Amino acid sequence: MFFSTKVADFAQKSAVVVLAGTTIYYMVGIGKMVNMRMELKKQGKLQEELQRHMENYGSKSSDEHSVETNPRSVPAHKGNVT
Repeated sequence: MFFSTKVADFAQKSAVVVLAGTTIYYMVGIGKMVNMRMELKKQGKLQEELQRHMENYGSKSSDEHSVETNPRSVPAHKGNVT
């Protein structure tokens, strides 16, 4: 029983460290992106960068993920609705 408790404790601590590290990693990445955009805005180049980003990534993702749908009619409900 003592061994299983140690294993569970180690697994929990490992999960906490992984989640905390991942959170810090992404927060630093987001902070860097925000700082870069603020610097571009100061230089007046933000719109150009966003336009270039949309040209590179926007058209590809919209074409790849487009799905044709065929709407179906919903049958009318007969009876009392409560």
